[in-house]
Amino acid sequence: MWHYLGNLRWQDGVDIILVAIIIYQVVLVLRGTQAIQVLAGLFLLFLAYLIARQMEFFTLEWLLDIIVKSFVLIVIILFQADIRRVLSRMGKKALTPGGLHAPLTVEEVCDAADTMASRRIGALIVMERYIGLTDFIETAIKLDALVSKELLVTLFWPHNPTHDGAVILQGDRAVAAGCLMPLSRNPSLDPTLGTRHRAAVGITEQSDSLALVVSETSGQISLAQGGKLRRDLTRLQLRQALRDLLETPANNKGNWFGKLARHFKTK
Repeated sequence: MWHYLGNLRWQDGVDIILVAIIIYQVVLVLRGTQAIQVLAGLFLLFLAYLIARQMEFFTLEWLLDIIVKSFVLIVIILFQADIRRVLSRMGKKALTPGGLHAPLTVEEVCDAADTMASRRIGALIVMERYIGLTDFIETAIKLDALVSKELLVTLFWPHNPTHDGAVILQGDRAVAAGCLMPLSRNPSLDPTLGTRHRAAVGITEQSDSLALVVSETSGQISLAQGGKLRRDLTRLQLRQALRDLLETPANNKGNWFGKLARHFKTK
């Protein structure tokens, strides 16, 4: 053992650390999704291939060998949405200088959510961050309005054409209404959740946006981020959560090593 360790170069150590970081980030991205179950299934197939090869089960080995040789292609096909989301997140972080400042609209959004919750008005508000939501804006009703409590309540007022869709915010502007969001297929979600909540989780699985939901039946306020849903928030809890997630971290400034380390941090 010491003989092999003595032959290690410093490049080997860096190589091992980089591979460990990549594997760790992949696990964080896939954790809690159906993708992790598929990945576990592929691992079991690979394990069966090794056993068949060791036990000289030639027919089974031949069959599994075809799957193993096509492993990279299979991964790309099965995980294309997850790969696209990770690459988009990394590209946005690399190209976007500084960070996001907490917009002045946080108070307006919280006031609107509190008002709609008290009146049992269903709502879905998506706040864009680093990853753009252009694909969802193009098929929706275009807006270019300063965010205000009155605007948001009006857009989600019952029987309005924009009531059932989502409103997308970019900074302090409402840019689209009546947006259709992708529904989450996460089997671990509460089966009693409605379409709005599943859409909120779905869009945050595919981007780094934040999605605020007001339940039409219970008036409960929820906030989705990173495919996770925080439910039954008060106005104060919502305000604090939005400020924590949208404001530029104080430690965003620093040396290049610190910035590189934060670049790999999963939010």
